[in-house]
Amino acid sequence: MYRFQRLTQFCICGLCLLLLGLVGCQAGGAGTVRLRAENWNPTPGGSIQASDLGSIGDIIDLESDLGLGEEEGLWVYGVEADLGVGTLELTNIEFSTLGSRVVSSAIDFGGSSFEAGTIGTNFEVEVTKVRNKGSLFGLGPVGLKYLWGVDNLIVDTTLSGTLAGKGGEQASITRTLDEWIPTIGVGAYSIIPIGNDWSFELDAEIAGLWVSVGDIDGTYQGTTLRAGIRQGSGILLGVGHRSLILDIKDDGSGTGADFDLGGTFLFLEWAI
Repeated sequence: MYRFQRLTQFCICGLCLLLLGLVGCQAGGAGTVRLRAENWNPTPGGSIQASDLGSIGDIIDLESDLGLGEEEGLWVYGVEADLGVGTLELTNIEFSTLGSRVVSSAIDFGGSSFEAGTIGTNFEVEVTKVRNKGSLFGLGPVGLKYLWGVDNLIVDTTLSGTLAGKGGEQASITRTLDEWIPTIGVGAYSIIPIGNDWSFELDAEIAGLWVSVGDIDGTYQGTTLRAGIRQGSGILLGVGHRSLILDIKDDGSGTGADFDLGGTFLFLEWAI
């Protein structure tokens, strides 16, 4: 139900952005709306804030300890609108992966202890990005741009297993981080005509927050690289690479994670 509500909110916001862009076009401005879909294949890495009771302080690795190192495929959807005061972007990323691993000693997770044995894991990350972009200046065929906005980051980690000292009781423990993060960044782009109303486009962006604010423990960074061929001013088809690096910790609950998601994608963008 919660994910359905989040998807509904994203669709409503995207529709509003689409309507604003169309209104800008009808008003005689240089309004353009771009709808984009990416088939992203990231691989998770890093660790969560859980400790091996046999070696207090050792954090639990997502890959070697919990078996969460497999590549996952997912869709990333975004909409951009040129409104005369820069370009507004709304993008939604939802990543989830399941794992299972036999651990040799008890572990502590968010104040709950699991016995040695099979531990199941459900790791979910959702990022909704709201960004404003604008041109800075050009250097020959390359243009530079600024980015600023806010991201809503939600990280859910669920461990399932046998609780220590509970007579074999099975349980699933979930810890959630939900944070609104201000972001700033820069980017570069280039459009190269290749004849017959076709063009080759390159785009690179890096944005995030590199200071400790709220649950962000010093690093929140997203990087996107795209390259594609556009026909006229309409459809753009290409490939790219997206990465997300996070260092987060909720001091109130003792829940945290230090992880990264990165992988290539194919994308289709339609400008209207």
